Amino acid sequence: MPQIELASPVLFTIGGLPVTNTIFTAWIVSLVLIIFSLLATRKMELVPGRLQNLYELIVESLLGIATQTADDRRARRFFPLIATFFLFILFSNWMGVLPLFGEGEFYRIVAETAEAHGAAASQVAEHVDVLRSANSDLNVTGAMALIVFVWTELLGFRSAGLAYLREFIWPGLGIEVISHVARALALALRLFGNIIAGEILLAIMSYLVPVLVPAVFLAFELFVGIVQALIFTLLTLAFMTLATEHEAAHHQAAGDSGHH
Repeated sequence: MPQIELASPVLFTIGGLPVTNTIFTAWIVSLVLIIFSLLATRKMELVPGRLQNLYELIVESLLGIATQTADDRRARRFFPLIATFFLFILFSNWMGVLPLFGEGEFYRIVAETAEAHGAAASQVAEHVDVLRSANSDLNVTGAMALIVFVWTELLGFRSAGLAYLREFIWPGLGIEVISHVARALALALRLFGNIIAGEILLAIMSYLVPVLVPAVFLAFELFVGIVQALIFTLLTLAFMTLATEHEAAHHQAAGDSGHH
């Protein structure tokens, strides 16, 4: 049976900071996204090629979704963050189903660890997965949820000032604080739970029925990957839209008075 571990093993350290296999994979995903963006935009043309056309399709689709949730001005303001989240989560999820990723796969390195109790030269070989979906680590999803939480609160304060802070004190006496923290926690846990559950399912099915059935589950995981990326992005967009409602109402009132 494949060994399923929730904790991400450390591959190496940089300046004393441990780098786990999920963080290493997150770096790879980031590098792929950077290269994809550079190649797609290095020579923009009125008649786009295939790569530019794909890039523009992604941008226009995400911007269209954002505009349906918020007004055009706020949608363009929120777009860089939500687009980054969507692409990072999507690529992480899809790369996580490749043959070289995940628990129970064959691509491993041998990490040498000294035996406990000291100075003996004998060493033990420990198998460690090099590659694993970044979103199967609660530290990664938690970091993204923390960014959403901090950025949303900053937007709310910038939009409504002290009136926004007053909502956290009165009339709920702290209930609003719990609500906002719970939203961020739910973001992190939902994404992590769905991705780690998919990894466990694929590992077990690959062991039990190694030929045809895993292909069906791989296709399903590709679908789940894009759904989870959309859910995280849409919820982030909704939180930021709610936090800036005061600002939107002010601009709308100013626009109405200008027309009169």
